[in-house]
Amino acid sequence: MTHVFIVDTKTFKYHLEYMFAGTGASCDAPFLEDFNYQNPKKKKDGVPATSEKNIVAMIADISRVRPNDKIVFYLQGNNGKGKFYGVFKAAGTPFYDSNYNNYLSSEMGKDLNLRIRIEPDEVYANGVSEHKALDLLDGINHPSEMCWSLIYRKLKGNRGCTMITDYEADKLINKIRNENSNTVLDGTAFSYNTNQDKIITINESSQYEGDTNSVSIKDRLLVKCHRGNAFETHLQAYIVQNCLEQPLCDILHIEQEKATWIGNEVSCGVGMQRIDVVTVQEDNSSVRINIIELKDEEPYDSIITYQLPWYIDWVKNYWCSLYTGKEITIYPIVIAKKTNDRNRERFHNLSNTLVYPTQDDISVSAVEYIAFDIDEDITFEKVF
Repeated sequence: MTHVFIVDTKTFKYHLEYMFAGTGASCDAPFLEDFNYQNPKKKKDGVPATSEKNIVAMIADISRVRPNDKIVFYLQGNNGKGKFYGVFKAAGTPFYDSNYNNYLSSEMGKDLNLRIRIEPDEVYANGVSEHKALDLLDGINHPSEMCWSLIYRKLKGNRGCTMITDYEADKLINKIRNENSNTVLDGTAFSYNTNQDKIITINESSQYEGDTNSVSIKDRLLVKCHRGNAFETHLQAYIVQNCLEQPLCDILHIEQEKATWIGNEVSCGVGMQRIDVVTVQEDNSSVRINIIELKDEEPYDSIITYQLPWYIDWVKNYWCSLYTGKEITIYPIVIAKKTNDRNRERFHNLSNTLVYPTQDDISVSAVEYIAFDIDEDITFEKVF
């Protein structure tokens, strides 16, 4: 899987010299810090609800980055003259570094409190322009072949860490290779030369010495639920962090060795439509796509009558045609609060009306409803 991190000419140099990728917000996440609840000088709360939702959304974003995932940097430029540089790979798991003592923030002029260490994969000196990467139609035979993940990101903004599909990644990385005549930089230590507008090699990388707190959202999710606060964004972060672990991987029918892609807030239209979580499993002959809609409340009708049909149609039109020669199954899944017998039956009957005939090796499974319950822990149960 490939992720694109946004940098500028000042931050890019430090990302490369200290070998990390980062995102974040001016809002901190004190509930991630490791300190004693009883210390009166420290607080795990005090974050405005809107600000907390923003930082937790970014936690969800970076949480999908797994070791050895590919990393590409997008260097922002004026008037749409940004460039894509790469290729690196994740050298561990994401971590949190508080804005109160954010490592390298004074040098970069920016707080990036969510980070991941990186290492070289195939590093090229020159970046490929945004125009070449996103606008030119050479080799494009159908709209589905355009790099929609980055186009939507450009239209909507506010995504410092953006996932792109494997198809999009292959096209983007090939364009970076072509821009450099397939000539990879020697060495393992790098910097960015502003005057040359290039990645350059240096003698050695600088030692990274920042804090590396866990980004696990589970404890905060439980707190928010017990207080009766909204926690859908927290639930999304939790699902992204744990969908490859038991018991969720069994409940979601995810085989770890086949799981090739995990996305959150997956844009599926030029409006504001986003799928909460998408997982893809692929082997030589088949593809399984989980479309997961999350609710921090009991399930309701418009999930079936509006949201899931939109998502299914978009995936069929823009993704399925890229898996040539493979059988594709789309699984619409609703993860929502546990409901009573009467509402469960009503929702089940409504979900049965969402029927798609198998066509062109593409089939759509019946809707699955997975109920969660939160007490001392969060538990999940497949209802139907």
